[in-house]
Amino acid sequence: KVVRLRPDGQVPADNPFVRQAGHRPLHWSLGHRNPQGAALHPQTGELWLSEHGPQGGDEINRVLAGRNYGWPVVTHGCEYGTCRPVGEGSSKPGMEDPLTVWVPRSIAPSGLVFYTGDRYPGWQGQLFSGALAGQALWRLRLDGNRIVEREMLLGDLGERIRDVRQGPDGWLYLLTDSRFGRVLRLER
Repeated sequence: KVVRLRPDGQVPADNPFVRQAGHRPLHWSLGHRNPQGAALHPQTGELWLSEHGPQGGDEINRVLAGRNYGWPVVTHGCEYGTCRPVGEGSSKPGMEDPLTVWVPRSIAPSGLVFYTGDRYPGWQGQLFSGALAGQALWRLRLDGNRIVEREMLLGDLGERIRDVRQGPDGWLYLLTDSRFGRVLRLER
């Protein structure tokens, strides 16, 4: 679940489950498996998440109030080792489909950021996700709220990308996850 609280810890009165039996008032959305990265859309303020699927089935989701994102009922992934199906399939009425999914192999998405700077011409408004198992940085080009293109960057680096953030200077910075982890600045 994703929860929504005010900075003082109070539950906003307009949370979608405030008066629904069987739900806690602080819940914002349901059916998330394992969120790893979170970013607020720079124009809409909406929350977007990168989520680990089971074996395969890693997702990017736009998190909307009161919606169910399916886990464990629907997923594009399968059981580790056997690859037996999980749940009831990959889509079901009343459950949100992911904006993009990585199959058949997991990339293990990590940190997530919308790029708003001017250091990388043409990349403004695009979404970037680190990848642990995939050992890369993913650039996700958007058209409105749709992901229309994915590009793997830094695949030859050979390091797990734990996080990606935009610095106040407009550069993208990456945190690698290894014995001798590094902070790297992406230059293009």
